[in-house]
Parts: sequence; structure tokens; C-alpha cells
Amino acid sequence: MIRKLMKYDLKKMTNLLIYLYPIAVCLALITRLINIGKDIQLVFIIGQVFAGITYSLIANILVNTFVQILTTFNRSFYKDESYLTHTLPVSKKQLIASKYLSALTVIFASVLVSVVSLVIVLYTNELGEMIKSFINLTISGLNIPTSAFITIIVVLLFAQICCMISMAFTVIIKANTYQEKRILKGLGWFAALYLGIGAITLVLGILMAAITGDFSSVFAQVIPASLLINLIILAGVLYLLYSILFYFACNKLFGKGVNVD
Repeated sequence: MIRKLMKYDLKKMTNLLIYLYPIAVCLALITRLINIGKDIQLVFIIGQVFAGITYSLIANILVNTFVQILTTFNRSFYKDESYLTHTLPVSKKQLIASKYLSALTVIFASVLVSVVSLVIVLYTNELGEMIKSFINLTISGLNIPTSAFITIIVVLLFAQICCMISMAFTVIIKANTYQEKRILKGLGWFAALYLGIGAITLVLGILMAAITGDFSSVFAQVIPASLLINLIILAGVLYLLYSILFYFACNKLFGKGVNVD
């Protein structure tokens, strides 16, 4: 049943994005082809115009991704179409799981399209060498392989995205338990939770530094490589834990019932 729910949710979340994805890639390809003749002044100007349009579309995709996800979640559970949603022969946990998995799928697709489009427009051998040099310079004192460093960063970003989605869903459910000023109260809850997990992460990072004997290094201009890696790993683990906690909180709040407009 999760597959059927996800099929419906993905259709709702990508009803606009499904058109923006191929347009972004096509614009990136056109920009790349135009830039072949960038030595000609007029061609260079046209190329810059197309590049600007492509960058704007990529930004639009990333913003619309989160707007579509949150709008679909709210409409499915609290607006007119919620009457159909709540009569489906599925549990509330399955409804939440479908929205969560669909959201992660759409985010992955949007990021992939954005990265591919940027690579098409911007990538050159010189840029590739610069990126490699920057990565090598960054990890030069960390004593870890490049692949391990990239994996750690990717996991950290993934954990943060999971956390933001779980927290946003929880906030939407919480906000809809109120009878009035739902948006304002929802924003208040989101800000409070965001600042709260940020403060907890900071305090735990300082405690870890104190336990490992690197407390003074936290306030130094240059943080030791070993402490930096430990802090990044700690942040990744914490954000994954936050995601799980918010996910269960989301299910618990949703299980108490909803106020449908």
C-alpha cells in the first residue's frame, strides 16, 4: 500500500517540478553550446543571459521542492482533499511514512538535476583541478582518504535534510492543533525547535571537546583536524537522531487526530 500512496504523493509533489527538471537540463545544454563561441562578444552576452536564466531556474527548483512538499503535506491532511485521505484503508503511520519517503525522493531528484545542470554549464578541466586542489588542501591535515571525507560531508547534509523534513512535518501537525493563527504559531514552533537543536548540538560539541581534552581548541582560530572530524561526525549522528525523534513525534501527534478545515 505504501507504493500506491507514494505514487499519489510523488505526483502531487512534482506536479510542477516534473516540467522544470527537463527545462533546466535543456537550458544548461543550450548555455554550454552557446559558450563554445564565447570569444565573440555578442555570443558571450547571449551565453551570460542563458546562464542567468539557468541559475534562476535551478534556484526556483530548489525552493519549489520544499514548497511543494510542505504544501502537499498540509493539503493532504488538513484541506479539502484530506476528506479523501482520511477515508483510505491505511494507518496514519503509513500516511506519514509515504509523505516522508516521497519528500526525500523528490529532494534527491531536485538536487541531482540541479547538480547535473550546474556541471553542464560550469565544468571545465581547470575547474575540476581547482575543486580537487581545494579538497586536497582541506583534508591535508585530517589524515583521512578523500572518499571518506566526501562521504562524511554527504551523510551530514543528508542527516540535516532528514531532520528539517521531520521537523517541518511535526510543526505542521502541531500548528494545525490550534484553532487560529496556525501559520504564525507554526513559524514560532519551527524557530524554537531549530534554535533548540542548534543549542543542543553546540553544547554537546563543547562537551565532547572537553572530554577529549580539546576544550581550549574550540575557541582557537584554527581547530585541530582530529577535533574537526569528530565534530562533523557528532553533528551527523545528532541530526539523524533528531530526525528519528521528530519522526516519532510526528506520528504521535498525528495519531491523536486532526482538525480539518
